[in-house]
Amino acid sequence: MEQEASPSPPPRQKLSIYPAPDPEILLLDTPSALEAHIGTARRTLTTQYRTAHAEVQSLVSRWIGVENRVENRIKALLPPDERVLPGALYVAIAFLTGSILARRRSFPVRAVFPPVLAGTAAVYYLPKLSANVRAYASDLEDEYTPELARIHETGKAHTAMGWARAVDGTREVREKGKQGVLAAIEQVQGLTGLRIREALGVAKSMEEKAVGIVEEKIEEIEHKAEKRLEELERQVEAAAKERTV
Repeated sequence: MEQEASPSPPPRQKLSIYPAPDPEILLLDTPSALEAHIGTARRTLTTQYRTAHAEVQSLVSRWIGVENRVENRIKALLPPDERVLPGALYVAIAFLTGSILARRRSFPVRAVFPPVLAGTAAVYYLPKLSANVRAYASDLEDEYTPELARIHETGKAHTAMGWARAVDGTREVREKGKQGVLAAIEQVQGLTGLRIREALGVAKSMEEKAVGIVEEKIEEIEHKAEKRLEELERQVEAAAKERTV
């Protein structure tokens, strides 16, 4: 029988002359439940802070925009050729005077009389500024309350027509009064024989001059009233056309 061959020894490995490297150790960071909750809360707070900061910045920007618009509007309302300071003082004095005069009146009178007196003083002492404010208020009224603007314009037209009728009525009353006075003078002359008309010749000439001046003023007022009435009618028609469109 053949003898079994003995196993050969494994080959010998050469040992390295360098030290063996340290084995790499991998550590897994597994957060606890408390750390997870803290991280979620921190991220939520950070998001809320950024949102609030953006809202505050937006609010500040809007406020600055409002300030700029108000400043520009005030500059646009102030006329460059009209001094505001003395007129504003007169308006304030008129308001205080109205408060003093109406202090013993009823509540509606106390509430209405001072602003009315101040507005009248503003129209007199600050005419251009008052006109600019009225125009701006009219623009706001047309933009935000067109129905109220239409009623306002209609009221202006009716007021102008009423003023024209009042002027016509005043002229008629004056003519009737003049005719009545002349008729009375004629009757007195017929009864007494006195020459009152001749005695009143100088007064008559002065009266004619005064009547001429008054008639000129009345004609001027009528002309202005007619122009204003025509302008108001055109504005009402234009507003009606815009609403129709």
